[in-house]
Amino acid sequence: MTAEDIIQQDLVISKLLRQDIEKYKSLFPYVSAAIQLSTSNTDGRCPTKGDTINYIYTNTQHKNPLCRIAALEAAHQGDDNNKSKTLNYDKEKYREMILDAAETVLGTFGFDRTMYGDSKKRKGKWWQELIHEREKDIQTERDDLR
Repeated sequence: MTAEDIIQQDLVISKLLRQDIEKYKSLFPYVSAAIQLSTSNTDGRCPTKGDTINYIYTNTQHKNPLCRIAALEAAHQGDDNNKSKTLNYDKEKYREMILDAAETVLGTFGFDRTMYGDSKKRKGKWWQELIHEREKDIQTERDDLR
């Protein structure tokens, strides 16, 4: 998959509001998205407890927490023809999220995010290194049995 293959739906993060916006003490990304939605709705409706908030990370390094994400519904208000248009997204944030997930799932097999990066610095792919380590362990066990 390349960057051209990524569509907006691949990037969407959905969170449920567990309380009304006014009760949150921190501007979590989904709270920022809910605030964006409340200020962009022309019908005066604000997201409330129990609503699902959909957003995309756009610039996690921005100083203003309200500018770090884009609420999907807010991004397309009055733009029915371009609902599939992809917003600019924070590639580094999504890369980190994928590595977090990969480390969680594959960590027991020896995957470590430090193995992902500049291929010139790596000796081989992480699973090749894992296979090599396992082969060494098997050989050591065989030697011990002799």
